[in-house]
Amino acid sequence: MSQTPAGGSVERLSRVYSEDTWRLYELLDKSLEPRGPDSLYDLAGEYLRAGAKVLDAGCRDATHLIRLVVLYDVRGIGVDPVEIHIERARVAVETGELGGRAEVMVGVMQDLPFSDGHFDFVWCRDVIEQVDDLDGALRETARVLKSDGRMLVYTTYATDRLSRQEAEMMNRHLGNVPANLVERNVEDSFGRAGLAIERKDVIGTEWREHLEERTKPASRSLLRLSRLRRQQGTLEETIGRELYEHVEANLHWEVFQLLGKPCTC
Repeated sequence: MSQTPAGGSVERLSRVYSEDTWRLYELLDKSLEPRGPDSLYDLAGEYLRAGAKVLDAGCRDATHLIRLVVLYDVRGIGVDPVEIHIERARVAVETGELGGRAEVMVGVMQDLPFSDGHFDFVWCRDVIEQVDDLDGALRETARVLKSDGRMLVYTTYATDRLSRQEAEMMNRHLGNVPANLVERNVEDSFGRAGLAIERKDVIGTEWREHLEERTKPASRSLLRLSRLRRQQGTLEETIGRELYEHVEANLHWEVFQLLGKPCTC
């Protein structure tokens, strides 16, 4: 025996399952031709000339530093506070056949061992979210940058789509400084360092769309997250709760970026 929905319910179901609904799904299956991460190199290329001195502040494994050196025939120095990042970076630089045009060292943005006006260009990608003393880091970066130099920063801001609980998970387990995910705070810090923002490009979800259309990293993160949670008890016993929660937060981060919960600029 079936129960017929009430009139209002039938009307609602007819509306939400109308032809317009299916046309919208068809529309959403079409690519919006999003830019990919390589667009950041293209932007840097507008300001770089052969032989320029480039600082990669927060270079991690030197992937971006090496790419800039190869693309634009510049000389680069990478600085990162994490020892294992620099160990990997040194291996990459040594095997990259760069002719001595790149080097890396352990260090922090707040204390750079270079003279005033040493660099023509500063590359800073996915770093300032985790810098405790942002004012100090930007002042020091401005000091080593030439008066006519440029600094390219890629960073992430929280939005209203990111719930308080989600933000707390990201900050606690990924090392984010909450104040540095507030756009106004970061822009004010640039101003206090004497750095003028001459161009701001909101990337939003484009990079994540670009990657998902090609290699589906967010889908992989969701699958990993599902497997992680199904084995939570066992994994916490073997690797510890702290590492478990770090990986859980990191897997969320990629998915959150695709959903536009944090906004990238």
